[in-house]
Amino acid sequence: MPFPSSSKAFARSNCDLPDITRDWIHQRELKTRYRTDYDADGFGVHPNVTSFTMHEEAHTKAGLVIRDLHNLGVDYARTEIPWSYQWTGLAGAKVCKPGYHRYGAAIDFTRFDWGSGHFVDTAVHGKSKRLTFRRRYLAVIATCRKHFGTVLHCNHDPDGSHWNHIHADRGRLAVAANWEYQSDTSIIQWAARDLAGVKDLAVDGDFGPKTRRAYQVLRERLGTGDIDPCASGDNFRVWLNLIGRHGIADLDAGAFRADAAMARAAASD
Repeated sequence: MPFPSSSKAFARSNCDLPDITRDWIHQRELKTRYRTDYDADGFGVHPNVTSFTMHEEAHTKAGLVIRDLHNLGVDYARTEIPWSYQWTGLAGAKVCKPGYHRYGAAIDFTRFDWGSGHFVDTAVHGKSKRLTFRRRYLAVIATCRKHFGTVLHCNHDPDGSHWNHIHADRGRLAVAANWEYQSDTSIIQWAARDLAGVKDLAVDGDFGPKTRRAYQVLRERLGTGDIDPCASGDNFRVWLNLIGRHGIADLDAGAFRADAAMARAAASD
C-alpha cells in the first residue's frame, strides 16, 4: 500500500495507522531480539526474544527479506556447509516520532544471524577492514532494497544516526532504481567497489562521472547489459539478487551472471 507522503510523515510525531505485534519475522520460530547494549568489541548484545509493533505490511515485507537471506545462506554460503537463518536483531519499529516509524512502516535492523558464527552486526561489519564482512553487509542492504524503497545504512546516513543499524521503510515502495536516491546509488557504488574491485570509489550516493564509469564496470561483470535497473522494479531486483549472491558467497563480481531464470525469479519476488 502507498503510505502518506514524506511531508506528512515528518510533519507530526503521533502514531497512526493499524499495527500488529510479533516476536518473529517470516516464520514463528525465527525470533526477534532487542539490542540492549554493546560488548567490548562493539557488537550488539541481544539477550532476549522481544516483541515489536509495526504495520502488517512492514512485517510482511521484512519477512521476505528474511526469507531471501535464508535462501542465500542455503544456496550461496561461502562455506561448504549451508547457513540456515536463525534470528533477527532490531532496535525498533513503530515509534511515535516524525517519519515513517510513526506509521509502523519502518524497521531498524541490528543483526542478521544464520548461526554458527555467521552473522551481520550492523554496528560493526559495514565499516569492517575485512572485505568478507563488508560484502555480507552489502548483501543484506541489497536484499532489504528488494522489498523496501528506502534503506539507510552506515554508508548512507543523512543524519548521522545510522552507523549502528539498517533502517528500511516503505515510505517509498520497492520501485525501479533512481540514481537521484542515495539508497539506490550507494548500493551500486558499494558493489562496484567491493565486488567489482573499482578502486578509490566513494560510497557517497552521488551518481557522478566516476560512479557512472564504475556502474559500467559492474554491469559488464554481472552480465546485466540488457537489464536496465531504472526501467522497472523487476529489473533492479535482478541486480540486487546478483549483489546478494556475490556478497554472501564472498566472491568477486562475475562469479554469477544474469540469465533468463534470474529475470523470472525477480518478477515473482
